[in-house]
Amino acid sequence: MKTLRNVSMLIAGVLSALATFSVSGAAPPGRESGAVVKGDIAALAIYRAMHAAMREARALSYESEYVRETGGKEIGRSSYRLLLKKPNFARLESRSEDGTRTGVLILDGRRMWIYWPDGRPYIHESDSAANTRDVRRSYLRKDAGKGGHSIARETSVLGTGMSMTIIDPSIFHGSPDLMDALLESVKSAGSVNVDGEVCDIIEASYLKGRRTRVFWISRRDRLPRRLEETMRGKRDIVVRERWRDVVVNGAVSKDQFRWKPPARWEEYRLQSLDDGLLRPGSEAPDFDLVLLDGTRFRLSEHRGKVVWLSFWRLSCVPCRKELPHLQNLQDRYAGEGLLVLGFNCADGREPAEEFLREKMIRFRNVVDTTAVAREVFHEQYQTAKGQSALPLNYIIDIRGRIAGGWYGYEKGSDRGERILRSLGTAR
Repeated sequence: MKTLRNVSMLIAGVLSALATFSVSGAAPPGRESGAVVKGDIAALAIYRAMHAAMREARALSYESEYVRETGGKEIGRSSYRLLLKKPNFARLESRSEDGTRTGVLILDGRRMWIYWPDGRPYIHESDSAANTRDVRRSYLRKDAGKGGHSIARETSVLGTGMSMTIIDPSIFHGSPDLMDALLESVKSAGSVNVDGEVCDIIEASYLKGRRTRVFWISRRDRLPRRLEETMRGKRDIVVRERWRDVVVNGAVSKDQFRWKPPARWEEYRLQSLDDGLLRPGSEAPDFDLVLLDGTRFRLSEHRGKVVWLSFWRLSCVPCRKELPHLQNLQDRYAGEGLLVLGFNCADGREPAEEFLREKMIRFRNVVDTTAVAREVFHEQYQTAKGQSALPLNYIIDIRGRIAGGWYGYEKGSDRGERILRSLGTAR
């Protein structure tokens, strides 16, 4: 009852505070303070209450159907059962539609375990030469501190036909909802009865409509019963979920979250992203592509300058935060020979140009979705088979060699500037 009262108070608070549709005061986890959300005030309140209901619950369990489609055809169907308990426990059991493949994910408070009772599936990211060959008796292990993991990002390796869940279950444990930082509008679409629950239908739009989510949210506990996500691109992908047997604050035994590898089982290791970074001292792969302003850029023609090459895309929240930081570095160190180059092979020219203009990003940018540009990012500057992530940063010295490379952006980190200082480009 305490959770439901808190959710009701949250709805009332949001309704009174969002008269201008602006998220003011402390931002929800993962969202920048001051960001404006357009649309229906009541819909935004219900959307916020859904996240609050997940975060405030002491325990949560449900079962879900999971379907992926593209071009009107199914490309994946499975089901999963999820148990969540505070402070940092989870168990997700997924099964393929035909029941022949099962994957299990367990969060035991400190570590995340993944194993396959019916045998490990083919995982294309794996480095087979360095891994166990016994597909029947293997497991994955990862460190997973409270608020610092994403269960949704791990479900694709279960091998049951799932990709990412629409809502990241790790929100329950305090991890941020990264999509919330990209939320631009919400609106109500009426109400309907779903499996005996009266549900408000809320439509949320992100990235100027290139990604949308629809939630059928129960008025009783403010948790969804149906979810649908559409990712628009050259081939639209639609993911649908249907939650059943939703129980909030029910009794969940900690025994459900205990697991250790049986005797003679071997740890299976995925090739990491860092394994695929180009090594310091190696020659930076050359490329010759057209910049957003219409001029050509050939990397090898800029020997004598230190080049900070940053790969980004619009849907990457850390990328959007990093670009203004890079503009600041370009302004400070251009006179010392620094050239910052952005590289986007995922987004169209118009939306990318609009974003760069809004953020007053003036340094040069490649925005090119051709196969040639994608090969530069996916194959030449990353060598981990089948893996990629953003932002990806490289600093290239005056001889055209890699001085350093890394994934991610952390506000306040001086990692890149330390490399610039070692090259004499920053003070």
